[in-house]
Amino acid sequence: MTDTERQWGLSNPGPDTLRLWLEPWADEFNVPARSTVTLKGSGGSGEYLPGEVEWGPEYLIIWASAGTVEVFIDGVLQESGSAIIPAPDGLTKELLSFMFAGEPAARLGGAGTRLSGWRRIRRRLGL
Repeated sequence: MTDTERQWGLSNPGPDTLRLWLEPWADEFNVPARSTVTLKGSGGSGEYLPGEVEWGPEYLIIWASAGTVEVFIDGVLQESGSAIIPAPDGLTKELLSFMFAGEPAARLGGAGTRLSGWRRIRRRLGL
């Protein structure tokens, strides 16, 4: 591993599949029970790979600080935008939270009922 590469991992002890979002790419992965996820970051800021982690009973959101991140589930490289597209400068957690109002359903590929931007605005305005 070079000075600009960092690695971080976690295990899903189960019993259910864990949904993992990798931000700011909005990449989504389903981690089966009793599986291990390894994130290998390259470039980006000098911070530790997971800049911030949020969680709930069925999901994790990892805000990566690396320029690109490869995701391995049980040692198998997963297809993802985060592996080939460097994170855009200025695309912060605060900006994404503002844009999506903290609703996982608004995330690309997110769980739940998807609402168009117009429907979310109408709902907020009570129309």
